[in-house]
Amino acid sequence: MALFFDVDGTIIWYKPGADVDATVATAVPSPAVAEAFHALRQRGHHPFICTGRSLTLVSDKLLSLDVDGLVTADGACVSVGGEVVSDEVVPAELLIDVARRAYEADSLIMFEGSRACVTLVPKGMDYKNAMGVGVVHSVEEFTGMGELCFSKFVLQESDRARLMTPENRAFFDEHFEEFALGLPVYEMTLRGVNKGAGVRRVLEMLGIGPERAIAFGDSENDLSMADAVGTFVAMGNAMPGVKEVADYVTDPVEHDGVVTALQHFGLI
Repeated sequence: MALFFDVDGTIIWYKPGADVDATVATAVPSPAVAEAFHALRQRGHHPFICTGRSLTLVSDKLLSLDVDGLVTADGACVSVGGEVVSDEVVPAELLIDVARRAYEADSLIMFEGSRACVTLVPKGMDYKNAMGVGVVHSVEEFTGMGELCFSKFVLQESDRARLMTPENRAFFDEHFEEFALGLPVYEMTLRGVNKGAGVRRVLEMLGIGPERAIAFGDSENDLSMADAVGTFVAMGNAMPGVKEVADYVTDPVEHDGVVTALQHFGLI
């Protein structure tokens, strides 16, 4: 079996009220989850991380899990056996247009790629760089970074609200897919780039049919996986719309729900 695990809210739990940005690099799966990954590999299964995080934000602790590969940036970047096999980026002219619209709306926006992340912070805005990524303060500074290789971008709810004028809404709807993450956070990828597409790429490479694949998730960006696998598992803490399409709803992440589900299906 091939198994695809979302990270945040699925194998990693944040305590209510926690500063997610400050802990994203240090939060780790529980020992029970780590042992479950090892047990899957021992039984000949193929576990993959399948996360909205870009490769640069996948911590060493996550990389130490016993996995066959990674699907990152909501499916834009796929690596199997330590080798990157696809890395789709937003065209530079579109990135610059997005940056300009965000800057003009006084909206903070973070661009993520497999090699770097950078946050465009409007001048005068108070910003705590808890994640330690690069920071620019103008569109000119953004374009002056050199080659722009970013696969997705992320907005807090308040910044998104300022950005989404009717004109901008039409622009983003034309070019991008948008996902709500359950937190007051939204992320966008190019149309056609999503976790489901990344999962299909992996299954094709492995020669495994969707009926022999399972995916686990909790947020809107996990929904595309439901159409790419034979069995979709929603966490007990998942958004209502995610639970509605699930074949099985397991325990919440704080109770090691992925372990419960793997035991339910007799995989460990």
